[in-house]
Amino acid sequence: GSTVNTLQKFLISQGKGPAAQALAKNGATMTFGSLTRAALAEFQKSAGITPATGYFGPKTRAYINALSQ
Repeated sequence: GSTVNTLQKFLISQGKGPAAQALAKNGATMTFGSLTRAALAEFQKSAGITPATGYFGPKTRAYINALSQ
């Protein structure tokens, strides 16, 4: 839904790797699929978040919330 859309827009704005670039070409779809998961894993890896699994868990939420403050 809208939360996934917001996450996708964030990942697109970060442009961290080929999956994020592919997500940008697709655009924000509001569906958490394999492309969103891959783009999120790329972001997690670039940010040093471990494990970089592509799941939007507490570590990733906290990291992204800290960026927006």
